[in-house]
Formats: sequence, structure tokens, C-alpha cells
Amino acid sequence: MRRALLITALLLTSSLTLTSALADDPAELAKDLSRLRSEVEALNSDIELERDSMRSRLRALSAQKADLELELQRENLRMRQLEDARTKRETRIASTSSSEDLLKPSVSKIAAALKERVEAGLPFKTEERLADLERIEEQLERGLIKPSDALSRLWSRYEDELRLTRENGLYKQVVVVDGEEVLADVARLGMVAMYFKTPTGGYGRMVREGAGWVAKPYTRPENAEQVAALFDAFQKNIRVGFFTLPNAFPGTKE
Repeated sequence: MRRALLITALLLTSSLTLTSALADDPAELAKDLSRLRSEVEALNSDIELERDSMRSRLRALSAQKADLELELQRENLRMRQLEDARTKRETRIASTSSSEDLLKPSVSKIAAALKERVEAGLPFKTEERLADLERIEEQLERGLIKPSDALSRLWSRYEDELRLTRENGLYKQVVVVDGEEVLADVARLGMVAMYFKTPTGGYGRMVREGAGWVAKPYTRPENAEQVAALFDAFQKNIRVGFFTLPNAFPGTKE
């Protein structure tokens, strides 16, 4: 628009110039006309260049607009897919929650039965094993873990209990001997028998009495020597072989 106005102004100026130059030399008039014609042509060329540049920008903007619209369509599709996935997940969670609620009473019974098994077995690290099971029960009751997760943990603890029945080993744990707690060495033979050695060198075995277990020291030298041989073998990492041991059951001679 500005360039068109400029051309118009030039034409007006040319008219005025021609009018004022009628009395001038014809050669000068021809020179002015040639100059003005060149300026007009240059301005026309500039206008065409500006139009081409404008058309290029418009095409670029149109292409950019098409790209943005396509990207918007993709994002809308992705949003719908995410909403569908969320709906399916919420439905699955609701269904799973219902199943978990039905599973919870059974899991609690399994935990109680496993605790009874631990309490009835040899007093090998009993407090630690019970505390682990009680922790699972507490988390289940407080809703910190799902019943299915609690069941998985209980199954792992049950496998640990089975493993204890197959293994022999030498350990340390607190044993109450003659009313005094001592940190003793303990030789466990599966979950069948458990012997101990006090820090002072005394030997004994764990005996079931009523609902609990009692540490009974050996008073007969031959019994203590046989248990001492077992501890010596375990310390040398000998787990297989023939060992003569005193009876660890109630009513046997000490």
C-alpha cells in the first residue's frame, strides 16, 4: 500500500514536472521521463517481490497450522487412549480389591497356624521368627499390604520353616540356664534336637516341659563329651557322618 501511494506520488510529481517542463528543452524532458519510468519499474519490481514474500510467509503459516492441527489430533487420540487405560485399570483394581477382601480371612488363618507351628517347635530363634510373622499380620490388618502379598510372604516363611527341618548347623542365641540368660553356642539337628554350650564350657540340651522348653545341662561326663564332639565337628564344618549323642528327650539321664 505504501509503495502504491509512493508510485501515485511519483506520477503526480511527474505530471507536475512535465507541466513545469513544457517550456524546457525537449532533451531534458525525455531524460526526466526516462528517469521516472525507471523509478516506477523499480517500485513495481519491489512490490512484486514483497507480494512473493508475503505469499511464501502465508504458505509457511498454512503448513505450520496444518502441522499443529495434526499434532492436536494425535494428542487428543493419546488422551482418549490414556483415559480408556485408566478406566480399565480402575475396573481391574475394583475387581481385585473385591477378591483381596475375600482372601484376607484365609490369610489370617494361615498366619495363625504358622505361628502355632513355630511356638510348638524347637526354641530356635523363636522370638525372631514369631516377630516376623506378627509383623506380616499387623501390616495385613492395617491395610499396609494386600492379602495376596501377605500370602506370598507367608509362603516364603513356610518354606523357611521346611528348610530348618532339613538343615543342621551351629548358631548363637540366648538360652536360659538355671534361671540365668547366657549367650550360648547352639547345635541344631533339623528341628528334632538342639544342644547348647555355655560360655563356661558346660553342655546341655533343650527339653520340652509342658507348653514350654527348658535348658537342661548334662551332669554325666560321657554325655557332655559326646555333645562336645558334635560341636567340634560342626566347627570344622563337618555336617555328615556318624555321631553318638545322648538322648535329648525328656526323662533321659543327664
